[in-house]
Amino acid sequence: MSSPLDSLNQISAFAWRLDQLISSALRGRFNRPLSELAALVSIQNCQTFNIGWLANVLELTHSAAVRLVDRLEADALVERLPKDQKKQVGLRITAKGRDVAAAILQVRQDTAGSFLSVLSSDQLSTLAGLSREVIAGNVRNELDSYQVCALCDESSCGSLCPRIEAASCLPESLRQR
Repeated sequence: MSSPLDSLNQISAFAWRLDQLISSALRGRFNRPLSELAALVSIQNCQTFNIGWLANVLELTHSAAVRLVDRLEADALVERLPKDQKKQVGLRITAKGRDVAAAILQVRQDTAGSFLSVLSSDQLSTLAGLSREVIAGNVRNELDSYQVCALCDESSCGSLCPRIEAASCLPESLRQR
């Protein structure tokens, strides 16, 4: 049996390596900053995003988020919406942006699947269940939930999404009770 320190070290190495592999695959395929890729997926998951909220989710300054949106808009991946009553500029993903977001999620899924292919389906299911518990136990508010799932394929999580109780753009019919 391993010690708690050994367990934490192995879990950290596992998380670090998976993150490295996914980040490298995404950079290699899209040649864009990861913040732009996460922005596309986040905006796709929730059509109520505005630039200020995007800055918070990606932990960017407001001006950096504006520049990020400028680049995505210049490439016709997102569009700005008119200001709301709070004078916030909304964001909407375009059809081209949805195609890129789908490709981002496919690269992420393929990379994670390859890395985890050493596990049996039962082991993978156990790992997924433990991951859901850890995520749910560490999501304390709406911002946490969006930060954790900035690159999530929200449609594949469905009712098992561990952050749903904090916040989600999933339709009510898919939310966990």
